Amino acid sequence: MSQAVDTRQAGLLKAKESLMGTIKYINSTKPQVELPAYRGQAHEVMVPDTLDLQDMAGIGVNGLTGPTDPEADYEIYWRAAFNANQKPVMWHSDPADMTILAKFAESLPLLRLISGNDQDQHVEQRWLEVLRQMQGPNGLLYAPKTGRPWCVWDSKKYAPWCNGEDSPGDHYVCPFLSGRALGVMTLYYLLTEDPQWKNAGRKLVDGFDNLAVVDGKKAHLPVTDASNPGTDRPSALSHKSCIQGLANYARSANDESALELAGKLARWVMEDFNYYGPEGQFLEEYPGASHVHFYGRSGVHFHGHTGLLVGLLDYGTISGDQDAIDFAHRGFGYGMRQGETRLGCFPEWLDVAFATALEMCELADMIALAVKLSLSGAGDYWDMADRWVRNIFVEGQLKRADRVNWLSERMPATEFPAEIPPHHTTDRVAERNIGAFVSTLGVNDQLPGGTIYMGSYLNGIAHCCTANATRTIYYVWENMVTHEAGKLRVNLCLNRGSRWADVNSHIPYTGQVDVKVKEPVELSVRIPEWVQPKETKCTVNSADRNLKFDGRYAVVGKVVPGDLVSLIFPITESCERINVEKRSYRVLLKGNTCVDIDPPGVNVPLFQRDHYRENETRWRHRTRFIAEQQVAW
Repeated sequence: MSQAVDTRQAGLLKAKESLMGTIKYINSTKPQVELPAYRGQAHEVMVPDTLDLQDMAGIGVNGLTGPTDPEADYEIYWRAAFNANQKPVMWHSDPADMTILAKFAESLPLLRLISGNDQDQHVEQRWLEVLRQMQGPNGLLYAPKTGRPWCVWDSKKYAPWCNGEDSPGDHYVCPFLSGRALGVMTLYYLLTEDPQWKNAGRKLVDGFDNLAVVDGKKAHLPVTDASNPGTDRPSALSHKSCIQGLANYARSANDESALELAGKLARWVMEDFNYYGPEGQFLEEYPGASHVHFYGRSGVHFHGHTGLLVGLLDYGTISGDQDAIDFAHRGFGYGMRQGETRLGCFPEWLDVAFATALEMCELADMIALAVKLSLSGAGDYWDMADRWVRNIFVEGQLKRADRVNWLSERMPATEFPAEIPPHHTTDRVAERNIGAFVSTLGVNDQLPGGTIYMGSYLNGIAHCCTANATRTIYYVWENMVTHEAGKLRVNLCLNRGSRWADVNSHIPYTGQVDVKVKEPVELSVRIPEWVQPKETKCTVNSADRNLKFDGRYAVVGKVVPGDLVSLIFPITESCERINVEKRSYRVLLKGNTCVDIDPPGVNVPLFQRDHYRENETRWRHRTRFIAEQQVAW
């Protein structure tokens, strides 16, 4: 696909060149960085007009590169509000801006591999340069204060994220940022084979080695939450990103010492941290704290726990540590019991008296866990992933600027200060956030009201949700179709192009999945949970073929290039009652897809899907992109 360089992008480039150097990085030398080629083949096809993760990834590129500040080296505007002063607004919030920048830089190449979208490559280029310029002599990343006036350093406020005592002067060290940056370095090493990324990652591993407090076979990072006097409890935020970053780097760079450190951190979390109960329960971050802690609420933050479980699961799978896999499995089971699993509604806060929004971070983590646990053999959660992706996950991505702008125009000016504060922008906020994921989601409304979030104005986005959700798009897309030793397994009946076969799903119009074969394989397709094996019919090039079943997998057998395999089964509507955050809803389901909800949303209603009830597939023309490269992530 060709890059669409419009007037806005040209203006951003000019602004970048004129303001470069105003931010003081710990490494003043701008490195030479080459972007990956993102090679692939694009071909025109007619496909069923059903859920396609390539579409989500394509607009997700805009959701990552759009809400950035060209006057600050494309730093992220972490927050966006759509209930503000008659006009959407977004603003900087440090230290989150920098940690989310590393998350965005990790997700962006993954979305390009899915979609082939090369929009805003100049943003990607500068992000990579900035990450390298933040790497200090000891290997860790240091976020700058100078040139970023929204960065008002307060070691007590930022201690959960950053080691403030070791950060005098113009910079502060942030292990959470470093952990995510190690993932970025690993990805670009895989995509470019440029040794500078492997070397930068190795240097960062050394930095973690020096920072960690090691006690035999365990280790933790000495980054505490000083906002709760009387506690020296280390921060979960730093550990989750570092464990995952170390494990992925170890696998990709064949680095045993990185895996050893990840294991020591993992064992400390599982054995000493007291962050989870024996059955996987999510425990309070700071038990006994006498006042509101860093997150702004009492109670238990769901994502603070599930994000750490994803890191532990990645470590366990890469290292073969069954204890870590089982630990993540128990936590996943507890998480499921705290939410609504038909549509995928998981609360931001547990053990609180008030109803809480459905922050997308929680759902992204739970989908990632469902997919990765299924792959590891720890359980079979493909149907859970199918439900959640088809419903709340896809509905949480912003797709229409007109509706967002319409909502903001209806909001009273009292929801936001009369004058736009410094370091905020109202420039095309809705348009620049298309493809991002909202943070204050309701079960029936994408932007359900004038939510006051963490003591400030927000009915819209905290971009941690965009970062986590876009990465989860890749987790699902990568593993929808798996190939090993000549055997091709279709794990989710969603649209997907691949080098081995193209999958075209008619669900939920009709119960049919077509597989167009490109290479000789032994094919198995996992049929959805509502289908009985005996109800499934299979044809290969219109000729009937008898099926065998391996659990939920219909074993089609050997197929060759050019074959068209069709699996056909019944799909019907059903009505259910669900309870989400102390309210009851009636949902109409067709297969796993919600096609209607009552009561409906008001501002940006969800599940406007009457067309799926027609029982006749709609088709559309699309460009399908097949990347030459696919990374294990």
